[in-house]
Amino acid sequence: MMTPLNIHLGSVSTLRRDALQTPHVSLVSTTSRVQRSLAVLPRRTSLRMVAFAAPTSFPNPLREDGGVQFSQDTPSPVLKPLPRKVEGLVDDPRLHNPLQRLERLGTGWMGVILELEGVCVDYEYGDVATRSWQQLADEEGKPAPPIWALKKAEGMKNEQIIQEVFCWTRNPVEARRLNVRKEEILASLLGDRKPMISSGVPTFLDILERTGAPVAVVSSAPEFRVNSTIENSGLAPRFEVVISGDDMYRGKPDPEGYLYAAQRIDRPPVRCVVVGTSNLSVEAAHEVGMKCVAVAGRNPVYELSAADLVVRSLEQLSFINLKQLFAMEENAMAHNDDDDENGGGEFMTEEDEEDYGGRGTTVQVMERERF
Repeated sequence: MMTPLNIHLGSVSTLRRDALQTPHVSLVSTTSRVQRSLAVLPRRTSLRMVAFAAPTSFPNPLREDGGVQFSQDTPSPVLKPLPRKVEGLVDDPRLHNPLQRLERLGTGWMGVILELEGVCVDYEYGDVATRSWQQLADEEGKPAPPIWALKKAEGMKNEQIIQEVFCWTRNPVEARRLNVRKEEILASLLGDRKPMISSGVPTFLDILERTGAPVAVVSSAPEFRVNSTIENSGLAPRFEVVISGDDMYRGKPDPEGYLYAAQRIDRPPVRCVVVGTSNLSVEAAHEVGMKCVAVAGRNPVYELSAADLVVRSLEQLSFINLKQLFAMEENAMAHNDDDDENGGGEFMTEEDEEDYGGRGTTVQVMERERF
């Protein structure tokens, strides 16, 4: 079966010439001449009408040999940038309550999404996760995963690692079997050791509880391991929502887990703050419009410069720091008022971004002081 030919119809002669030689023709046109040209096509020709917004003219539609000229310089349609003014971004007139609408407009109305591994607890104790993958590879006769693959696998689901990073199998049933065996090996290596709560976590959760901000915890690990870890650490009553790897199809850098957590805590993504430990967390959070606070720990701070805020530990993070991440909305409101008086434009200029500090172009790094 021949591959259909897509023709940018610049003239009726182009359609006639190529249609006589191609049994499957797809017409891509912005003119009404297509309807009048159907009579010239042979009966053996099958048509697929495709309508789209295209330029009114195409450069060099025909070659010297009579074929169709497909130019690489033809501009492709692009999306317009979103407006930088975000006044009333989370306002909901359906509430019919001015006090609730006013609360939503405040920078303190937010949701916090914490990662379990590295932020809340540390239960894998060094290279235990690496040793579990190496032992699984020895048992199954698979090639040992290299260091770069293990680094890339951080934050992903086990099935995703097996299929996409290690490339051990493409069979989902086999991937699930290997996942179960890997978890058994990891549990045997951990033994009876309980997870260690990271420094500053209880104090930070107390602050969020007093301010009324809902808290969700997200992990790509299986549900039974996530629940066991939270229960053994004593943090189970502190989280409103727990999202595990069984609740999502893909792990990081896909933001699926973060989006589901935002839905469960009833907060829009633009009013959620993700607290993570890697650039994968930053990438996933920014992809859906969330803010991201990176906990560097013992890692170099400059490696996490893409985050909106970088701290060494949660001991350096306060609720004021989280509210400042949404200060751009207040600046936009003030700027909009000035535009209404002076007849300003629709988008913020580069000078305005410099005046208001941008979206976090200059990353805040907190080393010692706590604001």
